[in-house]
Amino acid sequence: MTVLPESKTYVIAGAGIHGLSTAWHLAMELEARGKGSGKDIVVLDKTAPGAGASGIACGCVRNFYMTEALHPILRHSVDVWMED
Repeated sequence: MTVLPESKTYVIAGAGIHGLSTAWHLAMELEARGKGSGKDIVVLDKTAPGAGASGIACGCVRNFYMTEALHPILRHSVDVWMED
């Protein structure tokens, strides 16, 4: 999209993993409640989807080397991720 819509009910700033997930979940919730759809949402990003932090999001996990102190943190992170 090169032209911004004149107005939208919902605007999500950022087309990374969090922004796109938020837009998708919002669209599903609006539809489930009969209060709208994905057409009510616009996602804005300064570059392109996944071009910013999402493009390197796993770097912080991959850069951690397995140490005993990190095991509980990593296990908890996987549990949280699986719940979403």
